[in-house]
Amino acid sequence: MWSKAETLGVGGLVRLLAAERLMLIFIAFVGLLAVALALTMQRQVNWPPFLGGYAATLALAMIGGYVRHMKSAPRVGLALVGAGIFSGFTAVSSIFIFALFPLANPLIDPWLLTIDAALGYHWPGLIAWLADHPALAQALGYVYHSSLAQILLTIILLAALSRTLDLHRFLLVGIVTLILAVAIWWTVPSIGPSAFQQIPEAHRLATGLYYSPAYGELLRSLVEVGPRQISPEIVTGVVAFPSYHIVMALMVVWFTRGTLAFLPAALVNTAMIPATLSHGGHHLVDLFGGLAVFALGVWIANRLIRPEQQT
Repeated sequence: MWSKAETLGVGGLVRLLAAERLMLIFIAFVGLLAVALALTMQRQVNWPPFLGGYAATLALAMIGGYVRHMKSAPRVGLALVGAGIFSGFTAVSSIFIFALFPLANPLIDPWLLTIDAALGYHWPGLIAWLADHPALAQALGYVYHSSLAQILLTIILLAALSRTLDLHRFLLVGIVTLILAVAIWWTVPSIGPSAFQQIPEAHRLATGLYYSPAYGELLRSLVEVGPRQISPEIVTGVVAFPSYHIVMALMVVWFTRGTLAFLPAALVNTAMIPATLSHGGHHLVDLFGGLAVFALGVWIANRLIRPEQQT
């Protein structure tokens, strides 16, 4: 189990908490695994930007550990190290995910579309309705793209409130749930309805969606052929089932409980449900998958990081 009291000093200048140290070690391990996978699979990778992300992770962690120990600024240190852990795992997971292409198993989207239909959900129908309410559609677009900013703001908030236990669990839930989501997606892959269902161009333009027939073809090409080169500009959301957007929304709401940010977070992330559906990257059933993965992630984090270890 992970203890807050255990720290790691680096040259007497940097101090990392045990949970931070273990998460950073794990990120380094996944990073090495991602590099090894890309090289073994003979993937072409635009390395400099990704290595820059790795370096930024280390820099944020070291600066955070330094200001915590040498400048007596534990809250700033907590926020910086937390941001480093989040950015680091995001960077290494991108290479890992795209190195998995092309996928060996067949897409399950036709089956998911059947389930959606049984539940009464039809993506083109939702877009047709939103086309008559363009202001709402564009507002949902802003909500959809707010996920990463919400994660960073939650890290800052929890650090500012000295909620170390919650912050470490928050970060661990993010790591665990992404691993679970990618593992499920790789086993039973899906890429969302936009690659299988068409919407009129007028509806796409009216709603401001960036999903298009060309985007659907890009996703199919990634699945069947893989990317020509793994580079930040081609990295996009590819994991449909389970929805990681819903996981992130639930993380923000769950971990802002008891703070003034809870009500705004709950309102914004309630809107994340139609926002996630409207963009065409997710089936309705993907959202339920995201909920299940989130619940499992919280259960795991609560058992790895316990309150009695934070004293």
